[in-house]
Parts: sequence; structure tokens; C-alpha cells
Amino acid sequence: MSNSTMASVTQYWPVIGHEWAIEHLDRALRHNRMRHAYLITGPGHIGKTTLARAFAAALVCTGEHAPCGECRACRLIAHSSHPDLTIIDSGEKGSVLKIEQVRDLQQVLSLRPYEARYRVAILRRFHEANPAAANALLKTLEEPTRDVVIILTAESTDALLPTIVSRCQPIQLRPLPLQTVRDALVERYDAPPEQAEMLARLSGGRIGWAIAALQAPEELELRQQAVVLLEQALQGKRRERFKLVEGMPGDKGALLPLLDVWQGYWRDALLLASGSQAPITNYDHAEQLSALAQAIGTAAAHHALDATCRTIVALGKNANARLALEVLMLDYPTP
Repeated sequence: MSNSTMASVTQYWPVIGHEWAIEHLDRALRHNRMRHAYLITGPGHIGKTTLARAFAAALVCTGEHAPCGECRACRLIAHSSHPDLTIIDSGEKGSVLKIEQVRDLQQVLSLRPYEARYRVAILRRFHEANPAAANALLKTLEEPTRDVVIILTAESTDALLPTIVSRCQPIQLRPLPLQTVRDALVERYDAPPEQAEMLARLSGGRIGWAIAALQAPEELELRQQAVVLLEQALQGKRRERFKLVEGMPGDKGALLPLLDVWQGYWRDALLLASGSQAPITNYDHAEQLSALAQAIGTAAAHHALDATCRTIVALGKNANARLALEVLMLDYPTP
């Protein structure tokens, strides 16, 4: 598909960036080659739910160009009130999606669509599903219904059953170009250019985080606190690190955003240690990151990044938060 044709397709989708994913889904719609299940993965705040909802709108849209955003079906999808759309998640981020929720969904999906061609189910943050819920959904995926489309979102496939992953069409979203984020903040959200530039760089290409930080400045403060806490931990020995852990929040809902910042910090350290010319996210801590990268090298930075990712997955599987953080501190290098 040419760039001009792709642009004509993506203009109808209420999604910033991810043009290749939109074109892929739009082509499946136009040629009536729908899969019964899709798995949208990518870092937090990158646009997974936004894409899933836009896809749901395209599936039930009655306008000339799907999703038109103007027909009754599209308006109902925008307000999560379409009778053929069901959205479930664990509630607060870091909680657990339970088997009862999946069973309730299965009952809904056993019914014929009320007014659209498909019944659509969006299961957000499915990496937070407990094993019983995941196994229950697997049965539905193994026996697909013709008029049902299931859309899962997850930050990665690491915490998902391989059998679930294999039964879904994968759509892996990647961070957007910083210029795309900056332009969206200026043109769609009236952000001053200098602020948009700063947020785009700090977002690392995660448009959702940039929008949230623009609309709620406390996001920037939380991010700064997380970076400072990590740098303090790296300066301390084991005892000092464990003392920091004692003062950290014990609930996953507060820990996961903090670990997300740490994950970005270690990614920056790995880029610098490996000599990459790619821009770093935490550019306002470039001096500290450069010193860290030089002191520990590529292997240690990679190990720390992997350890942070493992801890995020472990917390998603309901691991003990304090124990997981203490193990993480032991995995972190001492510059």
C-alpha cells in the first residue's frame, strides 16, 4: 500500500501513529479475513487500548469509512455502551483479572450479536490474569465462534500462556517517533512547543504517557522521584538498598509505574554502554547515566534491565512485592 493510500486509511482511525498496525487491521476488514482473536502488545501507555477500541469501532461501524466516528455504533463504542462490546480488566493496575470475569464474558459471547455483525470483547492488561482465568479463556480461543472477535492487550507475552499467544494474531506496538509525539501534543492538545518537545523526549515514544503528563503535571514529579530513588539505591551497599525497599510502596499499583521508569532508565544505560546513537529517554539525567554506563559496561546494564523486566512480570503474577524488590536490589550492579 502506498503512503498516500495508508494516510487515507489512518485518517479515520482515532489513533496517533502505529500506521502499519492500522493498515493491517483495515486490510483484514476490507477483505473479510478477520481472525477470531488478536493480541496487542507493547510498553505501557503506548496506545494498546486506544487501538483496540478503534478496531472495535471499525468492526461494528455502519458508516462509509470504518471507523467513521459519526454513526450511532461508533458513538456508542466511544462511550463503552455498545451492546455488542464488552471490556474487562483487573480494575486497578496491578490487580488480578479473575476467572469469574472470564466466565461472565463467556456467557456474553455465547449469545448472537445484538445489532452488529460481531460481538467484540476487549480484555485489557491480560498479563494480569491469574492462571485459572487464562486457562478459562484458552477454552474459548480453542473453540472460536464465527461472529466473535476477542482482542487481548498486554505489555508483553512473557506472562501469557504460550498456547494463548499461539492462538492470537500478534500486533506488537513499538514506541512512536519523538517527532510524532511532539506534533500530536502541539496540534491536538495545544501544548506549547517547548513543553511538547520535553514531554516527547521523556515519553520515550509512549504517546499515552506524554498526554497524561501534559494533563496531570504530577506525572513528571512521580517520574523524577522514581529516577532519584534508583540513583540513590545504586550508590548504596546492600543494607542501604534494603532500607530503601522498606520505604517503598507495598502495593503493586504504585510499584509498577515506578519499575516502568526504572526499566526505561536501564534501557538508556544499555544504549550508552553499547555506544548506540539512539536518543535516550532520561536525557535530563544524561550525566549520571553516562557515568553509570561507563562504570558497569554493557553486560551489567543488560543484566539490570532483564532483572527489572523479570520483577515486573513477577509482580504481575502476584509475587511478594518486598521480596521481589530485595531480589532486584541484589541483581543491580554496584558502580
